[in-house]
Amino acid sequence: MIVLQKSADIYKTGGKLDPAGFEEKIIFQTYVPPADLTPFINHFWTIRWNNTTGQSYISEQVMHRPYVDIFLSAHESGIQCTFRDKRDYEAANTGRIIGARFKPGAFHAFWRKSMTGLHNETIALEQVFAEAGPPFIENTLSLQDDAAVGALAEMLHTQNPQYDPNIEIINRIIVAIETDRLQTVGDVAQWIGKSERWLQQLFQEYIGTGIKWQLKRNKLLDAAKLIRECEHPNWADMAYDLGYSSQQHFITDFKCVLGKTPLQYKKELGLQTFE
Repeated sequence: MIVLQKSADIYKTGGKLDPAGFEEKIIFQTYVPPADLTPFINHFWTIRWNNTTGQSYISEQVMHRPYVDIFLSAHESGIQCTFRDKRDYEAANTGRIIGARFKPGAFHAFWRKSMTGLHNETIALEQVFAEAGPPFIENTLSLQDDAAVGALAEMLHTQNPQYDPNIEIINRIIVAIETDRLQTVGDVAQWIGKSERWLQQLFQEYIGTGIKWQLKRNKLLDAAKLIRECEHPNWADMAYDLGYSSQQHFITDFKCVLGKTPLQYKKELGLQTFE
Protein backbone atom coordinates (compact mmCIF):
# COMPACT_ATOMS: atom_id res chain seq x y z
CA MET A 1 0.00 0.00 0.00
CA ILE A 2 1.22 3.49 -0.87
CA VAL A 3 1.61 5.81 2.13
CA LEU A 4 1.97 9.46 1.10
CA GLN A 5 3.94 12.09 2.97
CA LYS A 6 2.41 15.34 4.17
CA SER A 7 3.38 18.38 2.17
CA ALA A 8 5.91 20.62 3.89
CA ASP A 9 4.38 23.65 2.17
CA ILE A 10 1.26 25.37 3.45
CA TYR A 11 -1.26 25.25 0.63
CA LYS A 12 -3.20 28.48 0.19
CA THR A 13 -6.83 27.87 -0.70
CA GLY A 14 -7.05 30.56 -3.39
CA GLY A 15 -10.75 30.13 -4.04
CA LYS A 16 -11.79 30.77 -0.45
CA LEU A 17 -13.33 34.20 -0.02
CA ASP A 18 -13.17 34.05 3.79
CA PRO A 19 -9.78 32.32 4.27
CA ALA A 20 -9.44 33.47 7.88
CA GLY A 21 -12.77 31.90 8.81
CA PHE A 22 -11.89 28.71 6.93
CA GLU A 23 -8.53 28.32 8.66
CA GLU A 24 -10.10 28.95 12.06
CA LYS A 25 -12.74 26.23 11.68
CA ILE A 26 -11.24 23.66 9.28
CA ILE A 27 -8.09 21.50 9.49
CA PHE A 28 -6.75 21.20 5.95
CA GLN A 29 -3.72 19.05 5.09
CA THR A 30 -2.11 18.28 1.75
CA TYR A 31 0.01 15.29 0.66
CA VAL A 32 2.64 15.07 -2.06
CA PRO A 33 1.62 12.81 -4.98
CA PRO A 34 3.86 9.94 -6.15
CA ALA A 35 6.31 10.98 -8.87
CA ASP A 36 4.41 9.20 -11.66
CA LEU A 37 1.20 11.07 -10.77
CA THR A 38 2.73 14.55 -10.51
CA PRO A 39 1.89 15.41 -14.16
CA PHE A 40 -1.78 14.93 -13.25
CA ILE A 41 -2.26 15.56 -9.51
CA ASN A 42 -1.73 18.88 -7.77
CA HIS A 43 -1.97 17.28 -4.34
CA PHE A 44 -3.92 14.80 -2.26
CA TRP A 45 -5.77 16.34 0.67
CA THR A 46 -7.73 15.78 3.85
CA ILE A 47 -10.24 18.07 5.54
CA ARG A 48 -11.40 17.67 9.15
CA TRP A 49 -13.67 19.70 11.38
CA ASN A 50 -15.02 19.28 14.87
CA ASN A 51 -17.96 21.55 15.57
CA THR A 52 -18.86 20.95 19.19
CA THR A 53 -21.47 23.71 19.33
CA GLY A 54 -24.09 21.70 17.47
CA GLN A 55 -24.52 24.54 14.95
CA SER A 56 -23.35 24.52 11.35
CA TYR A 57 -20.48 26.53 9.94
CA ILE A 58 -21.45 27.72 6.46
CA SER A 59 -18.38 28.33 4.33
CA GLU A 60 -20.46 29.66 1.46
CA GLN A 61 -18.01 32.06 -0.09
CA VAL A 62 -16.12 29.83 -2.52
CA MET A 63 -15.24 30.70 -6.11
CA HIS A 64 -13.83 27.62 -7.79
CA ARG A 65 -10.74 27.69 -9.93
CA PRO A 66 -10.50 25.25 -12.89
CA TYR A 67 -9.93 22.12 -10.80
CA VAL A 68 -11.48 18.67 -10.57
CA ASP A 69 -11.49 16.90 -7.20
CA ILE A 70 -12.13 13.30 -6.21
CA PHE A 71 -13.58 13.20 -2.69
CA LEU A 72 -14.61 10.50 -0.22
CA SER A 73 -16.65 11.02 2.92
CA ALA A 74 -19.19 9.18 5.03
CA HIS A 75 -21.90 11.54 3.76
CA GLU A 76 -21.08 11.73 0.03
CA SER A 77 -18.36 10.68 -2.41
CA GLY A 78 -17.81 11.56 -6.04
CA ILE A 79 -15.90 13.60 -8.60
CA GLN A 80 -16.51 17.34 -8.40
CA CYS A 81 -15.93 19.12 -11.69
CA THR A 82 -15.26 22.84 -12.09
CA PHE A 83 -18.04 25.04 -10.72
CA ARG A 84 -18.62 28.24 -12.66
CA ASP A 85 -20.35 30.08 -9.82
CA LYS A 86 -20.08 30.42 -6.07
CA ARG A 87 -20.90 27.26 -4.14
CA ASP A 88 -22.08 26.66 -0.56
CA TYR A 89 -20.33 24.22 1.78
CA GLU A 90 -21.48 23.26 5.27
CA ALA A 91 -19.44 21.85 8.15
CA ALA A 92 -21.83 20.40 10.72
CA ASN A 93 -20.95 18.30 13.77
CA THR A 94 -17.73 16.34 13.15
CA GLY A 95 -16.51 15.33 9.72
CA ARG A 96 -13.66 14.21 7.51
CA ILE A 97 -13.16 14.24 3.74
CA ILE A 98 -10.35 12.55 1.80
CA GLY A 99 -9.54 13.79 -1.67
CA ALA A 100 -7.27 14.32 -4.65
CA ARG A 101 -7.02 17.52 -6.68
CA PHE A 102 -6.17 17.23 -10.36
CA LYS A 103 -4.11 19.85 -12.11
CA PRO A 104 -6.17 22.02 -14.47
CA GLY A 105 -7.09 19.94 -17.50
CA ALA A 106 -5.48 16.76 -16.14
CA PHE A 107 -8.72 14.90 -15.37
CA HIS A 108 -9.04 14.59 -19.15
CA ALA A 109 -6.33 11.88 -18.97
CA PHE A 110 -8.71 9.77 -16.85
CA TRP A 111 -12.06 10.82 -18.36
CA ARG A 112 -10.61 10.35 -21.87
CA LYS A 113 -13.23 12.44 -23.64
CA SER A 114 -14.32 16.06 -23.82
CA MET A 115 -15.03 17.82 -20.52
CA THR A 116 -17.61 20.03 -22.26
CA GLY A 117 -20.87 20.06 -20.31
CA LEU A 118 -19.36 18.76 -17.05
CA HIS A 119 -18.99 22.14 -15.32
CA ASN A 120 -21.17 22.52 -12.21
CA GLU A 121 -21.44 18.70 -12.05
CA THR A 122 -20.58 16.09 -9.44
CA ILE A 123 -20.37 12.66 -11.01
CA ALA A 124 -20.16 9.19 -9.44
CA LEU A 125 -16.71 7.71 -8.83
CA GLU A 126 -17.72 4.49 -10.58
CA GLN A 127 -18.25 6.38 -13.86
CA VAL A 128 -14.46 6.55 -14.11
CA PHE A 129 -13.12 4.14 -11.49
CA ALA A 130 -15.03 0.85 -11.69
CA GLU A 131 -13.54 -0.44 -8.42
CA ALA A 132 -14.61 2.64 -6.41
CA GLY A 133 -17.89 1.24 -5.12
CA PRO A 134 -19.20 1.31 -1.53
CA PRO A 135 -16.74 -1.37 -0.25
CA PHE A 136 -13.73 0.64 -1.52
CA ILE A 137 -15.07 3.87 0.00
CA GLU A 138 -15.83 2.24 3.34
CA ASN A 139 -12.42 0.56 3.52
CA THR A 140 -10.54 3.72 2.54
CA LEU A 141 -12.36 5.84 5.12
CA SER A 142 -11.44 3.30 7.81
CA LEU A 143 -7.73 4.07 7.26
CA GLN A 144 -5.56 6.75 8.82
CA ASP A 145 -5.23 9.87 6.67
CA ASP A 146 -1.84 9.08 5.08
CA ALA A 147 -2.88 5.53 4.20
CA ALA A 148 -6.30 6.70 2.94
CA VAL A 149 -4.79 9.14 0.43
CA GLY A 150 -2.37 6.35 -0.52
CA ALA A 151 -5.36 4.15 -1.37
CA LEU A 152 -6.65 6.94 -3.63
CA ALA A 153 -3.25 7.08 -5.33
CA GLU A 154 -3.38 3.34 -5.98
CA MET A 155 -6.85 3.72 -7.51
CA LEU A 156 -5.56 6.40 -9.87
CA HIS A 157 -2.64 4.17 -10.89
CA THR A 158 -5.07 1.54 -12.17
CA GLN A 159 -6.12 3.96 -14.94
CA ASN A 160 -2.59 4.17 -16.35
CA PRO A 161 -2.91 7.84 -17.38
CA GLN A 162 -0.71 8.89 -20.29
CA TYR A 163 1.33 12.06 -20.65
CA ASP A 164 -0.51 14.72 -22.63
CA PRO A 165 1.38 17.89 -23.66
CA ASN A 166 -1.88 19.85 -23.76
CA ILE A 167 -2.18 19.52 -19.97
CA GLU A 168 1.21 21.16 -19.57
CA ILE A 169 0.22 23.94 -21.99
CA ILE A 170 -3.00 24.64 -20.07
CA ASN A 171 -1.13 24.90 -16.77
CA ARG A 172 1.45 27.24 -18.30
CA ILE A 173 -1.38 29.45 -19.57
CA ILE A 174 -3.14 29.54 -16.19
CA VAL A 175 0.08 30.43 -14.37
CA ALA A 176 0.68 33.22 -16.89
CA ILE A 177 -2.87 34.55 -16.42
CA GLU A 178 -2.45 34.57 -12.64
CA THR A 179 1.08 36.00 -12.51
CA ASP A 180 1.63 38.03 -15.70
CA ARG A 181 -1.73 39.84 -15.57
CA LEU A 182 -2.90 38.64 -18.99
CA GLN A 183 -6.43 40.06 -19.14
CA THR A 184 -7.89 39.16 -22.56
CA VAL A 185 -8.02 36.14 -24.85
CA GLY A 186 -5.97 38.20 -27.30
CA ASP A 187 -3.28 38.72 -24.64
CA VAL A 188 -3.07 34.96 -24.01
CA ALA A 189 -3.10 34.11 -27.73
CA GLN A 190 -0.20 36.47 -28.36
CA TRP A 191 1.71 35.12 -25.33
CA ILE A 192 1.32 31.43 -26.30
CA GLY A 193 1.54 31.96 -30.06
CA LYS A 194 -1.82 30.34 -30.89
CA SER A 195 -5.13 31.57 -32.29
CA GLU A 196 -7.98 32.65 -30.03
CA ARG A 197 -10.17 29.92 -31.53
CA TRP A 198 -7.56 27.26 -30.69
CA LEU A 199 -7.42 28.49 -27.09
CA GLN A 200 -11.21 28.41 -26.70
CA GLN A 201 -11.40 24.86 -28.05
CA LEU A 202 -8.51 23.67 -25.85
CA PHE A 203 -10.14 24.94 -22.65
CA GLN A 204 -13.56 23.58 -23.58
CA GLU A 205 -12.11 20.15 -24.33
CA TYR A 206 -9.89 19.83 -21.25
CA ILE A 207 -11.62 21.96 -18.58
CA GLY A 208 -15.22 22.24 -19.74
CA THR A 209 -15.27 26.03 -19.62
CA GLY A 210 -13.92 28.59 -22.07
CA ILE A 211 -10.78 30.60 -21.45
CA LYS A 212 -12.92 33.74 -21.10
CA TRP A 213 -14.37 32.22 -17.91
CA GLN A 214 -10.84 31.63 -16.60
CA LEU A 215 -9.85 35.23 -17.29
CA LYS A 216 -12.95 36.61 -15.55
CA ARG A 217 -12.55 34.24 -12.60
CA ASN A 218 -8.98 35.37 -12.10
CA LYS A 219 -10.11 39.01 -12.08
CA LEU A 220 -12.74 38.29 -9.43
CA LEU A 221 -10.33 36.31 -7.25
CA ASP A 222 -7.84 39.18 -7.50
CA ALA A 223 -10.64 41.59 -6.59
CA ALA A 224 -11.66 39.57 -3.53
CA LYS A 225 -8.04 39.42 -2.35
CA LEU A 226 -7.61 43.18 -2.81
CA ILE A 227 -10.83 43.87 -0.91
CA ARG A 228 -9.70 41.67 2.00
CA GLU A 229 -6.29 43.33 2.17
CA CYS A 230 -7.35 46.98 1.68
CA GLU A 231 -8.90 48.78 4.63
CA HIS A 232 -10.57 51.48 2.50
CA PRO A 233 -10.84 50.27 -1.12
CA ASN A 234 -11.18 52.77 -3.95
CA TRP A 235 -13.62 50.96 -6.21
CA ALA A 236 -12.91 53.01 -9.33
CA ASP A 237 -9.14 52.49 -9.05
CA MET A 238 -9.63 48.80 -8.32
CA ALA A 239 -11.84 48.36 -11.38
CA TYR A 240 -9.26 50.08 -13.58
CA ASP A 241 -6.35 48.03 -12.17
CA LEU A 242 -8.29 44.82 -12.84
CA GLY A 243 -8.85 45.78 -16.47
CA TYR A 244 -12.53 46.74 -16.31
CA SER A 245 -13.83 49.47 -18.57
CA SER A 246 -15.88 50.97 -15.75
CA GLN A 247 -16.57 50.68 -12.04
CA GLN A 248 -20.14 49.58 -12.76
CA HIS A 249 -18.97 46.75 -15.01
CA PHE A 250 -16.73 45.50 -12.19
CA ILE A 251 -19.56 45.69 -9.62
CA THR A 252 -21.96 43.89 -11.98
CA ASP A 253 -19.52 41.00 -12.59
CA PHE A 254 -18.73 40.68 -8.88
CA LYS A 255 -22.38 40.64 -7.84
CA CYS A 256 -23.33 38.22 -10.63
CA VAL A 257 -21.04 35.53 -9.18
CA LEU A 258 -21.11 36.28 -5.44
CA GLY A 259 -24.64 37.58 -5.11
CA LYS A 260 -23.37 40.71 -3.37
CA THR A 261 -21.57 43.89 -4.31
CA PRO A 262 -17.90 44.45 -3.47
CA LEU A 263 -18.98 46.81 -0.68
CA GLN A 264 -21.35 44.21 0.79
CA TYR A 265 -18.60 41.59 0.61
CA LYS A 266 -16.21 43.93 2.44
CA LYS A 267 -18.74 44.56 5.20
CA GLU A 268 -19.49 40.85 5.68
CA LEU A 269 -15.88 39.66 5.91
CA GLY A 270 -15.20 37.84 9.14
CA LEU A 271 -18.86 37.25 9.89
CA GLN A 272 -18.81 33.55 8.85
CA THR A 273 -18.83 31.86 12.26
CA PHE A 274 -20.39 29.07 14.24
CA GLU A 275 -23.48 30.73 15.61
